Amino acid sequence: MAEAPEIFDLVVLGGGSAGYAAALRGAQLGLRTAMVEKYKLGGTCLHNGCIPTKALLHAGEIADRMRDAELFGVRASFESVDMAAVQRYKDDTVAGLCRGLTSLVKARDITYIEGEGRLSSPTSVDVNGQRVQGRHVLLATGS
Repeated sequence: MAEAPEIFDLVVLGGGSAGYAAALRGAQLGLRTAMVEKYKLGGTCLHNGCIPTKALLHAGEIADRMRDAELFGVRASFESVDMAAVQRYKDDTVAGLCRGLTSLVKARDITYIEGEGRLSSPTSVDVNGQRVQGRHVLLATGS
């Protein structure tokens, strides 16, 4: 395994909601920070869990409110749900949040490494055939 010449102040293993929050805070405090994520920046919550589910629930809530609109003096009719459009709304929401998060990570000079990381010592993570060294390593691999 090739040794990386760079030693970070903080290496975060996991790029989900806890991992990116920790990496952003570390960078805000002036720490040279690296973040390793095996899936996509934002993790399961952003791409497959919390956010897509909430987007779909929001669309359902709007449909429900349309049915009750007359109770509030609003004349509206409910025809149907266009599931392809709902899926586009969900996908656009996820994509927008991911773009924003990616920009924020870049703006804070966080080194983002995509790949499956493994803790190799108390101060290093192996990822993509490279050893990433840090004075501190934070495990944020999700629940």
